Amino acid sequence: MSNIDKELAETGLPWHIVEEAVNRESQWLQRVIEQAQIDEVPGCDKCRYTFRKIALLIVTGRIKAREFTARDGHDLWDDLTEDRGPKKSARHGGDWHKKMMNVVSEYFERQGFEVIPEPDLAKGRADLGIYRDGYMDLFIEIGTTSAYKLWWNLQMLMNSKILVVPDERRAVEFTCRSDGHDILRTR
Repeated sequence: MSNIDKELAETGLPWHIVEEAVNRESQWLQRVIEQAQIDEVPGCDKCRYTFRKIALLIVTGRIKAREFTARDGHDLWDDLTEDRGPKKSARHGGDWHKKMMNVVSEYFERQGFEVIPEPDLAKGRADLGIYRDGYMDLFIEIGTTSAYKLWWNLQMLMNSKILVVPDERRAVEFTCRSDGHDILRTR
């Protein structure tokens, strides 16, 4: 029995309630990270299984996840995409990705954060690393990302955040903690 299965078994909740929570989180993840690039890699049979693994991390309280959506007519980056033009380029192409990296970098630099391109993670690299004393380290994935890589890093990173930015108007923040777990903690 895995550690997660043991934690879920210890809740004393009927399995159908736990399963409903896991399915709800998995469906939410598939919807908000719909542009995730899924490759056939060890431990990742199908997209839904990897999202289910991430959902288990959410339901057991190992990580927290929340979605940010910009107001109509705006982006999440102080409307820097209007000035810098990623909306005018092919979405998720190399040009779009580079322009979005520049927008997100500028957004955090204006707030006094140190921005490092392509920092190493437990598995692979993030697009950007955002650092500042007194704040959790933030690793940003812009555009497409591997769900398997995301799942792996969510398990390995402690006291940090991963921000997945699928487009100009949305982002999903995952907070990895090393403290106690809240069983069946959902958004």
